[in-house]
Amino acid sequence: MELTVFEAEQPIGTLQITSDGLFYVFSCDLTENREQIRRVFVGYGWRSEYLGIPDASGKLRARLPKNRLPDGIGFAVAASIPRGQWLPWRGEVDGVSIAEGYIHPSEDGIDLLLPPQEAVKLPAWAQYMQAQTLLGREMMLLSLLPDGGLPDRMTDRGEQTDEKITCDDPADGVPADDAPGAGVGDEGREADCADL
Repeated sequence: MELTVFEAEQPIGTLQITSDGLFYVFSCDLTENREQIRRVFVGYGWRSEYLGIPDASGKLRARLPKNRLPDGIGFAVAASIPRGQWLPWRGEVDGVSIAEGYIHPSEDGIDLLLPPQEAVKLPAWAQYMQAQTLLGREMMLLSLLPDGGLPDRMTDRGEQTDEKITCDDPADGVPADDAPGAGVGDEGREADCADL
């Protein structure tokens, strides 16, 4: 299998992955800005595993036990941040593709740090994000559930929602509009009809 290695939204190299018994074997070749020190990570879902630092020619060879990534490998990223509690990540949040993010487990789920250009992709969750700085960069922190899902939000009526309530919900108390051309409305007027 071959993956493209991304740094934020920019592809900077390739990663060849082969299987060797209980291990994955990785051969990385970075082609862009080789003089910059970067750490390479792979992952799937809400996991990110460190592979190492490529040499001056942009090459890296590493082995990782398969049990560290039981769901397989879905992304490869490179980042210049030091190895620590935040791990580079890319994937989807609420159905939105995120090119650059940083994750680490929290007491009750997963914390996700997003740069501003990624945070704006999730406008419905902006009020739940908190500003935080990572290595001099202003980021937005969003706390997620242990499975990476977004927590229930409060509606403007103070109720919790999981974004699955439909407009035709009888408990909502608001009747749905008649379909166009569905018949006669109040006072003998016809419901809205599409123009022909």
